Parts: sequence; C-alpha cells; structure tokens
Amino acid sequence: MDSTSARRYRNLMSPYRYLEDCDVHVLDCAGKVDVAVGLARLRRLMQELEARPARDGVHRLLIDFRLTEWASEDAHRELSRATRRDFGLNAENPCVYLAFVFPRGNGTVSNRERGFCDTPEALAWLRDPHTLGVNE
Repeated sequence: MDSTSARRYRNLMSPYRYLEDCDVHVLDCAGKVDVAVGLARLRRLMQELEARPARDGVHRLLIDFRLTEWASEDAHRELSRATRRDFGLNAENPCVYLAFVFPRGNGTVSNRERGFCDTPEALAWLRDPHTLGVNE
C-alpha cells in the first residue's frame, strides 16, 4: 500500500474526521468502548478542536453512537461525566453545538444539543445557522 492509500485508509478507519466544507468535527464511537478507548478518542477530538479554530467561534460536533458497544454501564457513565465535566462538551459551553446520532434518535436535549437517527439529519441541523442561533 502506497503512502497516499495508507493515509486514506487511516482516515477512513479513524474514529475522528473533519468535514471542512461545513466546519463539522465527527467522532465515530463505533466498536467496543471502554474508559481508556473513550478518553483517548476525546483527547484526540480536543487536539483537533485546538488545531482547527471554529470559523465563527462555534465548534460543531457530530458524535455517532449508532454502532457503539459500551464495555459496561459504569464505563458509559464515567465517560459521559468526563465528556461534560473534564472536556467541556456540554450545553453550558457557548462555543459548542453537539449533534448525537443514536439508533433511535433522541430529540432535543437542549438548545445546543440534539439527538438524531441519522447523519444527514444531524449535519443539516449543524449547518443551519438559524437553527443554531448563529449570526442572529
């Protein structure tokens, strides 16, 4: 495999990707996730957020849980707490909008957080500045 093919493969298999055209950071949480794996993915996401400042001051995140298998309920709870408390990914953070993709969707969590059944619907919400309250 040449270096370009290897890079494309890593990008496809990476749990993180950046959609430059719409300034959206995507974290795919597919697979079995324990505390160590979840924290490593969150650290990677935070590094990417720092490396790519939001164009309008608001980071747009799509977090896909459709194919997630939690190692345990305790791991899920611990990662949820760390995500909100330690990494600041929560409704109180004015610089973040979060779209979660779940197998059955979830509806509105807050003005800055919403659950969806599929990625296109989540991306449409993140792209719409009126939905987000940006530039109003």
